[in-house]
Parts: sequence; C-alpha cells; structure tokens
Amino acid sequence: MIKPHVSKPNTWRITIQKPKTQIQNLKRRLVEGIQVITGEGVLSGSGHLSARIPGTETFLINPRFAGVLADPKDICIVGFDGKRIAGAGPIPSETPIHAAVYRARPDIGSVIHCHARASILVGLLDTGLIPFNREARIFADGVPIFPDSHGINSFALAERMVANLGPHYATLLRGHGVVVTGPGIEGACISAIQLERACQDQLLMMSITELKPLADAGRGRNNARLENPYRAWPFLLYKHKIKSKAQIRKDIRTLKEGEHY
Repeated sequence: MIKPHVSKPNTWRITIQKPKTQIQNLKRRLVEGIQVITGEGVLSGSGHLSARIPGTETFLINPRFAGVLADPKDICIVGFDGKRIAGAGPIPSETPIHAAVYRARPDIGSVIHCHARASILVGLLDTGLIPFNREARIFADGVPIFPDSHGINSFALAERMVANLGPHYATLLRGHGVVVTGPGIEGACISAIQLERACQDQLLMMSITELKPLADAGRGRNNARLENPYRAWPFLLYKHKIKSKAQIRKDIRTLKEGEHY
C-alpha cells in the first residue's frame, strides 16, 4: 500500500535581532571605532563618538574622558533631550551636539566631535578646506565653518551649529575642533580620518604653493563615501590590533556587498 505524501511544515526560521543584542553590537562597534580613530590621531581623551539606536529617539555615546580606555559596558544611552538614560560614567558636556544632529538629520547614524590638530588649524583659514586631492574629494560639496569657538554645551548653540552644517557631512568649528557625521559608525570614522589627512596635506602644500580645487573633485564622492567603510575598515581593525585576521575574515563572510562592516 502506498502511503499518501504528507508535506512537512516549513521549518525555515527568520532570525530577528533582539533589541538588547542590537545595542550590545552597537556598543562593541562604537568601542572599536573609538580605538581606530584614537590610533589614527583623530580622537584624544576629550573627544566623543556616538551612534543612533535605530527606531528610537536615543543614542549611544562614550562617557566623558573615557577615550581609548572605553569598554562596551561603560557606554551610555542618551535621549534626544540630552539626558542620560543608562550607563556608568558622566556624559560629555557637549552631548547636545549629537542630540541636535540626530533630531535634525534622520539620515545620520553616527556623530564624532574631536579636536584633531590639523582640522582645527584649517578651520582658522579663510579658505577653509580646499578639495585639491583624493582625501578631500568626499568633502567636495563643502565643509562649512562654524564661527563660534566656544564649547557647544547647550541646545541653543548646538542647533545653531546644525543649521550651519546644513546638508553637509562635516563642519569645522573655528579654533575649537570638528564635527563629522556618517550613515554608520564606520563611515563616520573613515570620514573623520580622511578629513584630518586632507587638512594635514593642505597645510603642508600651502607652505609650498597656492592651492586650487581639482576640476573633477566631486566626481565619485558619493561612491567613495559609501564604499570606504566596507573596504578600509577591516584593514584599520587589523592595523591597530583590535581584531585578528581570523576574526576579520569571519566577520566579512557574514556581510553582503555594500553593508557596513
């Protein structure tokens, strides 16, 4: 006797990342970002890096003065009102910078405020950043200069800075530092590294000759902005001994083309 075929129920499972796991992963990536940009000379003990928690009006930020010593368990959760919700350490006094950016720019997923030396110096020049080389081309749309050099520790100042930032991805704070943003942690970090290198190159070349923007400086800037995190981040993690080759290879295998590392 032939038994009738009975189809088995679909056993495929869709894995949905739980909010707690999502936050843990964001904290780990945030700490990795801090270690990379500190190693690259962009971030010092007084800078800070944050990341939006998707689907919420909250973000993660490293505690005040933690810098390269930050641990995932130290990372603070802050609301868009600038108040700390969770986390051990005190939040940076300039946390309003991050909150104001996230409130005004839903396209931004990560914000860096730092006091990188060359970026400060270029912010004092009337020319600002000149897109004369490859490092500066992703900023060909412009890097506005915010004229107020005071610490941006209030929402009134932060909102003025965001208005000055406009649709751009970075702004130089005259005599103070720089604010760099990106769609994700890795993208913001890469942009901050490239901005500081572009400023270093500009200061060097200005001592030799007059600089002019490249005629095609803007060509490919969008692709460069999106591709750089995927292509450069594994190298930076290995360079600064944050992850081993085996760990990086394992992580890369789980990615799809175009995803942030």
